Amino acid sequence: LLHDDVVDVAERRRGQPAACVVYGNAASIFAGDWLLVAALRRIAACGYDGLLDKMLAVIDEMIMAESLQLERRGRVVADRAEYFRIVEGKTAALFRWAMIAGGRTAGLDASCEAALERYGLHLGVAFQAVDDELDFAEGTGKDPLADLREGKMTFPLVVALEREPTLRAKLAALLADASPDRAELLAIASAVKATGALAATRALAEEHAQRAIEALAPLPAGAARDALETVALASLERQS
Repeated sequence: LLHDDVVDVAERRRGQPAACVVYGNAASIFAGDWLLVAALRRIAACGYDGLLDKMLAVIDEMIMAESLQLERRGRVVADRAEYFRIVEGKTAALFRWAMIAGGRTAGLDASCEAALERYGLHLGVAFQAVDDELDFAEGTGKDPLADLREGKMTFPLVVALEREPTLRAKLAALLADASPDRAELLAIASAVKATGALAATRALAEEHAQRAIEALAPLPAGAARDALETVALASLERQS
């Protein structure tokens, strides 16, 4: 997250000034590097076979997805396949690893571990879809319309462009402006909402939350599975 805010030139994180605003970019990058190394050391110290290798593969996947998103930034392309490739790499990959790690440390068998990995994938997609929806909301911990200003092709934009092709030229003009004013951003946001794209994004989040819950079927019933179901449902209700 420290690196993310530097890359995205974000000013706020969960409603508070981002670390890069308070301490500067250099301090945020070094702190992010230190935390990553500390996390990898902890994984290695646990001694569970394959977890560190899987974490390194996930970091590679996340970097590739973030690089693809960076390459596509500011390009008005309504490509669902590309959207999911980015989301599954930059967000869902880490959720998947966390579930694999939990299953392995709990001593679950391969089928349960695979079920948890599927759960993590769908939970990650649901989480990102809600994040995309929150970009168009007021009063959240995010800077409103931050993703739109940065030229990220979030799911609402992909859907809106599919449903209203005339938005393409307007969006391209907005992204070509280095300092778009708030009125321009709000006009695009209003046009996106008018296509029903936010409702489609909410439906996507709900679909993947449900698929996450369904993925838990092979796991034994009990408090742990109930807690994971609650997490999937709660992901739909977050406000920041």
